[in-house]
Amino acid sequence: MSSPVIYTDLDGTLMDHYSYDSDLAMPTLNSLLKRGIPVIPCTSKTREELRPICSTLGLGGPFIVENGSAVWVPSDWGLNSPKSAVHVDGYWYHVLGLPRAMVRRRLAFLDAEWGNRYQSLSDLTIKQVASITGLDKTAAALAKDRLFCETLVWLGTSADREAFAQQVQSLEMRCVAGGRFVHVLASGGKAEAMHWLHEKIKSELLMDAVSVAAGDACNDIEMMEAADFALVVRSPVHDPPRPKRSEGLVISDAVGPAGWAEGIEALIERIEEENGIGRLLSERDDHNAPQFG
Repeated sequence: MSSPVIYTDLDGTLMDHYSYDSDLAMPTLNSLLKRGIPVIPCTSKTREELRPICSTLGLGGPFIVENGSAVWVPSDWGLNSPKSAVHVDGYWYHVLGLPRAMVRRRLAFLDAEWGNRYQSLSDLTIKQVASITGLDKTAAALAKDRLFCETLVWLGTSADREAFAQQVQSLEMRCVAGGRFVHVLASGGKAEAMHWLHEKIKSELLMDAVSVAAGDACNDIEMMEAADFALVVRSPVHDPPRPKRSEGLVISDAVGPAGWAEGIEALIERIEEENGIGRLLSERDDHNAPQFG
């Protein structure tokens, strides 16, 4: 028997690229949560951005922030915190990277050559961030509040960005491209964070857990390659990323949240058929399913 655990990107995946709503995914999401299937955001967003989003979506479990730089877990969710964990407001978090201040100090070595080809999101005004992202001013302020990575508005070409990424790597950091921004971090990214959390879930909660990763952008590729199953959600603004795998992979026909629902239903149905227990959305009365949120 396999118990799916879903690790999902948000912007352009579970949330619409333009409106940030998840209406078209909510019937599927609610069904998953009712069934006790954990849905864990794995996103470039900050912890403060995620708090209202998780509340709106009904997600009460762990989440992975700032492209895998840190994992946040509710203290009462059933996972033991490592000795290095920091406890805040009913959560503990595990850091996989470095504080943002150290990332900025390392990045400063490249300012003379590259500083005219990017702007740091944290250096922009709230009004500028709102204009770039389409967020309201409150949400834009939360997007600026980063603890573990430096998020950049890229002004150069794609070729420039590749050369910049190589120099960032020489500073023992990495550069990943999301749906809107370029992120510089000092950790292994979403794949490393997903693996770390999934191994804890398998050893402490669900021995038969299998990972399902969903994303729409280049910074999701490694996560989708590392998961047991993967969903590529089509985007309205760029070509779908291309994970180096064929088995256990679904590419949605629809875009955004509609594509997320379509693909997740297909993958969960596949997992459950392999288990011999039927379709995801079949009517059944399963009062004993654990409620992870």
